[in-house]
Amino acid sequence: MKQTNTIINLLTKISDYIRLMRIKQYIKNLFIFAAIIFSNNILNISLLLNTFIAFVCFCLISSSAYALNDAIDMDKDKRHPKKRNRPVASGRISKRSANILFVILALISICLSTVINFKLTIILILYLINNILYSLKLKNIILLDVFSISLGFILRVYAGCVAIDVRLSNWIILCTFFLSLYLALGKRKKEIIILKDNAVEHRKILEDYDIENLNQMMIVILSSTIVCYALYSTSNPEKPDMIFTTIFVVYGVLRYNYIINKTNEGNPTDIILKDNALKINVILWVITCLIILIF
Repeated sequence: MKQTNTIINLLTKISDYIRLMRIKQYIKNLFIFAAIIFSNNILNISLLLNTFIAFVCFCLISSSAYALNDAIDMDKDKRHPKKRNRPVASGRISKRSANILFVILALISICLSTVINFKLTIILILYLINNILYSLKLKNIILLDVFSISLGFILRVYAGCVAIDVRLSNWIILCTFFLSLYLALGKRKKEIIILKDNAVEHRKILEDYDIENLNQMMIVILSSTIVCYALYSTSNPEKPDMIFTTIFVVYGVLRYNYIINKTNEGNPTDIILKDNALKINVILWVITCLIILIF
């Protein structure tokens, strides 16, 4: 019985550390594969391996950033209806242990990146610095908080570029920036709606945002996202059929906009993972892109 309890406690502790690492958030790191897809190198095994290693590096470095953020936000998370159940906020993992995990994962990621090239290492370090600044200061400064989040996505795309030594269209970079900015603003909007009077207590920056202003900014950003992708899809005269992939992009962002306005869900990752229509749309977009670019 004692041995069984020990095993159960061990498995519970491992489960808590996995939750702390936010495995499901790794979906964000799929932006790294943009370079190999849009550069038409998806069938190159060597470059695909490099991209996968870059993906693993970003998964580790992003988990380290989440561990640090949870350690810093421990007291605030205790007052949040959902986040109070996180491993650090609930006390199942100590603040010290979270900081140790942050250091270990960051070092492993940076060391692994040297297998590819030094440029990838630099991008990972910049990503880590951006996340540290976000956790300590930027998340409390209006607009800079969401711009910091967007920078993280742009660095992911550039990581995919340096991993295989290619350059992407500037329109794709801008599209990534606007899309990630739109997602971040949408999350702020839902936090205000869901938390209501407790919003400021949870995240101080929410007192500087208001629903009307967020709606106006989101409309502008949403339009910019669609325009930038449309311009990309028509920028390559050798692949004119890419224009048809714009249909999936327009549907995807409009579907996402519908969900955050009609449901209580505001986390971008949860929305994508839970909504079947969005998942099917993304899969069809990827398949269509590959068919057009390869054949």
